[in-house]
Amino acid sequence: MYAEMDDFYQRMKNRLKQCRKERNDLEEILAFYDKVLSAQHETQEETPLPEIDLAEEQIEVRIAEGFPLIESGNFSVDSNSSDRLFRRLCQISETENPVLASAGKALLAALDSGTLETAELSKAVLQNRVETIEGYAKDLEVPLPVLQALAKLSIQPSLLATVAIVGKSSELNKWRYGYCPICGGLPAIAALVGEEGKRKALCSFCGHLWWLPRLVCPFCDTESQEDLRYFFGEGDDLYRVQVCLQCKGYLKVVDTREGGDLMALAVDDVVTAHLDLLAEEEGYQRKAPRLWGI
Repeated sequence: MYAEMDDFYQRMKNRLKQCRKERNDLEEILAFYDKVLSAQHETQEETPLPEIDLAEEQIEVRIAEGFPLIESGNFSVDSNSSDRLFRRLCQISETENPVLASAGKALLAALDSGTLETAELSKAVLQNRVETIEGYAKDLEVPLPVLQALAKLSIQPSLLATVAIVGKSSELNKWRYGYCPICGGLPAIAALVGEEGKRKALCSFCGHLWWLPRLVCPFCDTESQEDLRYFFGEGDDLYRVQVCLQCKGYLKVVDTREGGDLMALAVDDVVTAHLDLLAEEEGYQRKAPRLWGI
């Protein structure tokens, strides 16, 4: 299983390297992401696999009835590895632009003084207690988006460890809903794969990939083809944005038949931030949080 995770991180790094060559305008954020990935990979190797108390019969029933297997607040986070990773991410931030550097310095000081406890911050992220995270950001005088991002990135190895175990169940292939079968999270970005161009989505919370019905809005379930449309970025066939006229939601999609890597969709979510802006300018809404928790 750890070999599979090593392969996952390597594919992420390969995709990131390719994007850095193609997108000089994003060098600062992609260089930062490169360091984050390396730190996460190192942490993944020391993050123990959790014990999951889910019998195959339970999984079968929950999948059949449309219930996700684990509520986000019940995910197990290894406090030791996530704490070390959060500190490492703060140290990395200290060498970045002034905003990140200032936040990294303040957060490290809070950790050293005991003002900030990563265990409580992790719980707030898992349970989506936004007010708690906002309170930390205000008290420590750090930008909320930065704290959200570093907190989410620091628990990602623990989330992936859970997904690595639960995601092995063959019952998950029967799931046909617009939300993640493991945690119920909404899709952050999707990909078209195979000759038929079937759609696979990346969960915005736990990082699981699941098959997503292609001709259905994942956010409101409409099947009205008159309301489901898409547009491309200018001069780019690799990415498209699928929009729903009913709920005004949108989903970015990578056509992996043209390029990219299904296992590295998180990188493409960062690279396609301009499509988020374009969709929002057209009146559509991103229904799922960004993968960095922002």
